[in-house]
Amino acid sequence: MFNRLSRMFRSFFGFFISVAENPELILEQNIRDMNDQVPRMNDSIAMVKANVTLLEKEETRYKQDLDVLTSKVKAAIQAGRDDLAGSFATQLEQMRGALARTQGQLANARAAYEKADAVKRAFLREKDNKTQEALGAIRDYRRAQWQKKVADSMEQFEVAGISQTHDEMV
Repeated sequence: MFNRLSRMFRSFFGFFISVAENPELILEQNIRDMNDQVPRMNDSIAMVKANVTLLEKEETRYKQDLDVLTSKVKAAIQAGRDDLAGSFATQLEQMRGALARTQGQLANARAAYEKADAVKRAFLREKDNKTQEALGAIRDYRRAQWQKKVADSMEQFEVAGISQTHDEMV
């Protein structure tokens, strides 16, 4: 008894879902959902690009600081101040280590940006293909609905010729 009752409820729910399910509306919603993903993807790519830009600025700053420290070491050596030259040389080595780390991070950040950009381009191609496919399916659905209406109206149309009218009148 319970199985029959559950089968009946499932059939009612299935009927209501099939009645409410409109392929045209579902495909249009899928297109909107795909379009909504693009701004989020752009935000993510912008954050990655901002990281690349920050690391590039940091690299430039380190290079400038290295040039300044190198000239200070040379000037201290020429002035005979070995204690100052040693201090500047220590700072110079620390700065080179920081520059090397930054350059490694920058290489990774650039690779991540290029990968994110490639993923975005692939997604946009796929989105365009799916959008075109969905729009084609929507056109086919509308055409089928129109043809169904035409067929229904033609079925209801009564064909009566002159000879039939003549026979009826005679």
